[in-house]
Amino acid sequence: MKAVSFKNLITNHLQNNLWLYILSAICLCTGIVLGVYTVKYMSGFEKSDLLNYLSSFIKTYNSKSINYNQLFFQTIKNNIPILLVVWFLGLTMIGIPIILVVDVLKGFTIGFTVTFFVNGLGFKGIWFALLSVIPQNIVYIPCIIIGSVLAMEFSLMLIKDNGKKHWTTNISSRIMSYSMAFFIIAIFMFIGLAFETYITPNIIKLIA
Repeated sequence: MKAVSFKNLITNHLQNNLWLYILSAICLCTGIVLGVYTVKYMSGFEKSDLLNYLSSFIKTYNSKSINYNQLFFQTIKNNIPILLVVWFLGLTMIGIPIILVVDVLKGFTIGFTVTFFVNGLGFKGIWFALLSVIPQNIVYIPCIIIGSVLAMEFSLMLIKDNGKKHWTTNISSRIMSYSMAFFIIAIFMFIGLAFETYITPNIIKLIA
């Protein structure tokens, strides 16, 4: 019975927010395209400078033993704050445009990184992109999109209820449910974090 109820809840959520999912996905794809074109139209000097930095980073990375604890906390710092920003923006009535900008920036990061690897390192760059960038983002991207939609949905709810006399009724329980959904998303993100921490570094060493 609970499984059926949960399934209905998910189905209703998707039906009611399909346009938000489409909007968030479009912003993410827009960011990816911008990242691709940024690499494409970079000057030769800029590409060379970045390639030198990348080569130096890989050599240094390859010569050192991996501190997994330090790397894990760094990975958390790089990803969880994005989710926290989206969560916070959902609690405001003006957060929707900024949430969409966050989606664009996330897409830009992915598009730029993958394209730079492929463009700068050729065949080896393809392997870098496929094995060290894309796998964790298969987890991160759905988490960011779902979080963005939940945040925009909550923000729209605040806007719609603002004019009502008792719009603050049950607001604390709504915020609690909203925050719990983000907590569940964060748990799923840890799959990507674990991959990026414990598997990606060894893949980089192997390819390098």
